Amino acid sequence: MPVRFAFLTDTHHYPDAPENYGAPKMLTRSKEVLDAIPPAINALNPDFAVHGGDFLCGGGSFDLPTDTYLRSIDEAATTLDRIEAPFYSIPGNHDCDAQTGSFDGFAARFPLPEPLSIVDAAPRLRLALANVFFECDVFAQGSGVWSDALDQSLRSAADQALADGCALLLFLHTWVLPDYEGKGLVENAERLRNTLDHCPAIVAVFTGHRHINRITAHRDYLVVDTACLIGYPLGFREITLSENGYFTTHFHALDLAQLIEDSYDRSTLEQNRVWQGEIYDRENEILVPRLKEIWS
Repeated sequence: MPVRFAFLTDTHHYPDAPENYGAPKMLTRSKEVLDAIPPAINALNPDFAVHGGDFLCGGGSFDLPTDTYLRSIDEAATTLDRIEAPFYSIPGNHDCDAQTGSFDGFAARFPLPEPLSIVDAAPRLRLALANVFFECDVFAQGSGVWSDALDQSLRSAADQALADGCALLLFLHTWVLPDYEGKGLVENAERLRNTLDHCPAIVAVFTGHRHINRITAHRDYLVVDTACLIGYPLGFREITLSENGYFTTHFHALDLAQLIEDSYDRSTLEQNRVWQGEIYDRENEILVPRLKEIWS
């Protein structure tokens, strides 16, 4: 049977935010966004849902006070608990305390991979949830680090998945493939790509961080970058993996038309096109050779 799940990322909740900061973010209305997420996902009745990190506005950039940080964790966790499907997540660079760099408060409400967690999410499908901020200085290394421990753990998990006839999906917050700006790339990305190239059980990689929709067919697997939920285009992905090896994605905008319009108006037409990606970055059906090989 096919497996269908939701992937959402970069909700950036900031209670009583003093401003929206850089486009397309709408931080002053982050509670509206949070409240709209559970009913939108529940309406799809997915097999599970995964959050790609940056639930909050800790870390650098926003100088969030610790008491506001702790409040934001509680509000985000309480709201997202209303998602009825099994829910998995990874941390982002803005999920630590902006004053100390600690993830302890976050870990009290959201499981924290140390550094990699493997989950049997559906028949013949496993998730590799990576914490690229494990034992690194998030202020100095804001894109995270693909460490020796992560690499060895992923290779071992991929070997076991292949032996068990399971496909493996990797989730990390920051980007794996560079773009023309070279921003947001996880440290040691070349090493990670080498591991991905040599682990045929890994059929797709999912990231957030840059707030951009982009799908890249790299060799015989996919790299799926996803836009934020705190600003235009204000949505999440519905993903279906089929037994014949097809990956299908549909991008769902939240039912917040005025908020979407207000965020859109903060950027140029060209920049908004970058945020939302081309149509095939949002709506697509792609044959993934590795998935077909494992599941057929």
